[in-house]
Amino acid sequence: MPLAVILICSALVLYTVAIWSERLKKRLLPWMLIIFIFALVCDIIGTSMMGYQNGGLVFSLHSVCGFLALIIMLIHLLWAVDALARGGRCQELFTKYSIWAWCLWLLAFITGIPK
Repeated sequence: MPLAVILICSALVLYTVAIWSERLKKRLLPWMLIIFIFALVCDIIGTSMMGYQNGGLVFSLHSVCGFLALIIMLIHLLWAVDALARGGRCQELFTKYSIWAWCLWLLAFITGIPK
């Protein structure tokens, strides 16, 4: 379980760095895309490990938020690839809405913190 927690926390740090760097620069740069990829990989592996260690999927607020967060993170990554390739208005929209994807992901992270 400690490795899973480290991976999920790494996803938090990486995703936060990518989102806020992009927000502060007001544009997406290739290195930010790489950070997005590492964040998603950490999240998927960490989530899978936790699910395996807990005996499978347990239906809860956290599992629903977590599943939606993974989907949002994947869509967000695909959108980042497209925004980087197209630039212009596509990148402006990406920058405008990235923070919301991060907020939704953060909600899933917070609901998983043990009480």
